[in-house]
Amino acid sequence: MTWFKENKFLAGLVCITSLLAALLIFLGLKAGSSLETVQAEISDKESALEKMKNLDPYPTPDSAKEKKASLEAMLEKANKAREMMVAFRPEAMEGVSGKIFSENLSATVAKVKELFPGEGALPKSFHLGFEGYSGSLPEEGATGVLTYQLGALEYVFQELAAAGVTEIQNLNRVELPAEKGEEWPDAMSAKKSGGGKGKNNAKNKNKGKNTRGKNSKGKKGVKKPAFENLPAIAHRLPFELVFKAPEGPARQFLTQLANSDQYFFETRIGRVFNPSPIPSSGKSASKPTTKKEGDFNMDEMVIEGAEPSMMDKASSKQILNKVSGGDELVIYLRADLLLFIAEKEFPELK
Repeated sequence: MTWFKENKFLAGLVCITSLLAALLIFLGLKAGSSLETVQAEISDKESALEKMKNLDPYPTPDSAKEKKASLEAMLEKANKAREMMVAFRPEAMEGVSGKIFSENLSATVAKVKELFPGEGALPKSFHLGFEGYSGSLPEEGATGVLTYQLGALEYVFQELAAAGVTEIQNLNRVELPAEKGEEWPDAMSAKKSGGGKGKNNAKNKNKGKNTRGKNSKGKKGVKKPAFENLPAIAHRLPFELVFKAPEGPARQFLTQLANSDQYFFETRIGRVFNPSPIPSSGKSASKPTTKKEGDFNMDEMVIEGAEPSMMDKASSKQILNKVSGGDELVIYLRADLLLFIAEKEFPELK
């Protein structure tokens, strides 16, 4: 303390020098950290630039214009496809009273039964998939969509009869949400207001969660897509159908179902069962047989002359069908009648 009093000038000089040195050290450390930050930013930008160089197209003003033009063309095609799909939607689906729907259902069932008059041609207690309404009335809020589905199922059976199918073994119509007083799980109102009731509502909320950045897996270890649920463009009205028919009528019916200009059907599952056993080389085939007089032997057959005629080919096909069980096939279909959402529109580029 005495030294500071005796050497005021020197003491002041030491203090000022110390402060300046501390300030310089502080500024140097700060400059160093700023330099590291700048270097990190430069490194990030260089990395982003390298990634952009590998993009196709490379992001330049000209390529941006080309990309915008291609997106506009894609949206134009998408809107045209949407117009074609929405054309399958009925102009109006006004609901009717439960009594009127029941009368229409009974009349339609009677028409379908006239198309299949044979014994055993239709299942017992057949009511066109609406067996639950044979003695009760539906919710009036569901009669609009049920009337649309009724017309589609009538169309299906008309095409079955026109194709030559004579035996329907089963028809199962999946109950629609409207029949239970619920919203469609993919409806716009359900997404905004949490439509639906009880457990279904909770399921819908869970479905709407974003899974981005999570490698979440569903049942059986299947990896879920890492993006939000895509918007629905149609409601599904599922039904299952089992019928018995030869290959020709079955093929004709499936063709008409796919090419309908009135209803849009999406076949989700198709199974074909051949009830006739196909001969195979088993023990019975390996047993020696004694040739009898007049027996036909393939080894002794000699083919001479020109190609076989069309009659020979037709008879050969019939024989092959009988051998392979092609006379009658049992066909199972699970299909969806699609009811397209009219208010769904694609975004516009700005």
